[in-house]
Amino acid sequence: MAEMFDAHAEIQLVYVEYKQVEPRLLEQVQQRIRSNARLDPGLMVIAGLDPQVDALTRRRRGEFAAINLLLTDLATDAPDIRNRMSSVLTSVDHYDITAPVRAASGFFGRRAERDQIIAAIERRQSVGIFGLRKAGKTSLMNLVSDLRREAGKPVVWLDISGVTGADDFRGRVLEGMFTAAKASAVECSMPRLRTISRRGEVTTDSALVRQSWLRDVEVLAEFIGVTIELFIDEVDQLFPVRSYLGEQEAAQLFVALTQLRGMIQGARPGAEIVLVCAGVDPAIFEMPLLSNGTDNLLYKLVRLHYLAPLHRDEMAEMVRDLGRRMGVRVRDYRVIDFLYAEYGGHPLLTRKACSLAAMDRPRGEVPWNMTVEAVELATNTTGSGTPLQQAAEILESFGGWFPGEAALLQQLWSSDNEEAEFARELIQEDVSQIAHAAPYGLLWQDTLQPRIRAVKRAVGSVSR
Repeated sequence: MAEMFDAHAEIQLVYVEYKQVEPRLLEQVQQRIRSNARLDPGLMVIAGLDPQVDALTRRRRGEFAAINLLLTDLATDAPDIRNRMSSVLTSVDHYDITAPVRAASGFFGRRAERDQIIAAIERRQSVGIFGLRKAGKTSLMNLVSDLRREAGKPVVWLDISGVTGADDFRGRVLEGMFTAAKASAVECSMPRLRTISRRGEVTTDSALVRQSWLRDVEVLAEFIGVTIELFIDEVDQLFPVRSYLGEQEAAQLFVALTQLRGMIQGARPGAEIVLVCAGVDPAIFEMPLLSNGTDNLLYKLVRLHYLAPLHRDEMAEMVRDLGRRMGVRVRDYRVIDFLYAEYGGHPLLTRKACSLAAMDRPRGEVPWNMTVEAVELATNTTGSGTPLQQAAEILESFGGWFPGEAALLQQLWSSDNEEAEFARELIQEDVSQIAHAAPYGLLWQDTLQPRIRAVKRAVGSVSR
């Protein structure tokens, strides 16, 4: 097993006599693994009677590799353990992950960013995390919020992409606050609220919610007695000027968030909220005026944190650790160098390239050493879902929020030397013209060379 997984620590063996393994068992095992430094954090072996464990663990790909050994197969003519492990390793692609990471075992790098955000929270300083599409913003928020919950802090989580409107936003804040309050008190001591029942059900009277929700939020915050940590994903959708939700709906949501400003700024001692939010466009906190000329009350409400792609060492850790969970070794430093030069540490693009490269593995070869040739072939592959197509979508998304900067980048990367030189001169005269492109990691500000080479190549393929 050490050879197949390139493991350097002990591997957890889980013996289960139940005929059906529940998802919560995997959660408990992961917690045990995280608390024991002697155990490999990304590997486990499950010996049991449930043949459906493979389907259960496949849904958790990217978080850990689990080998299911059916006890009923032992001492029969079933494949031996090595063949069984080989079959599982080659059937699960741990690189092919597009959803935000939830488990700590599937999260790589970002230690400095994690510590900076937690330090800001401890100082009661609100933080906004902004960066490229699929750069790991939500995953970082997931990690920080989980760590804060484990530390016993009251956490409320909202994802604006799942909110149907301003009333729903207010209701979800109330429900989250109520849950946090109930966790810190016996039921009989809960305060009386106007908008939510003792069972935690928000009233369907929308007018009453709009009138009294802020009062109930303040009552709950005072009852909890410590700073509430409010995490909001896709916060840029609340800004009417730039939102895809529609100006009217976004305007109502914007008002709801603005109503919390006093608590976020600490104007009411004992009823405070610290805001941790994420998105692509920080205009909601960067623009001093709204489209109608009135003051933007959320201007500079949070400290902006621009999230660049992973550093080289962090990217290498991700590539190697995910690879060994599927019997893939990445020992050639040239593979790492090539991936970093092509994708600049962008986690999704890097994983997509590795996923395609791993398809070149000869059937049954475990472990398999990833080669530069396999990665180069993956990089040049075209079509839906390929790294090149994803790179084009990242620039398209960036251009949706920052059209001027995106147009300047396309000019900078033009095959027309005069056009490229003119763009370079414009940037050198006023570096604020790439105010987001550089810190987001699309290019190196000192040289103006593309950090993510695949994005430049995507521009070239479109222009042709």
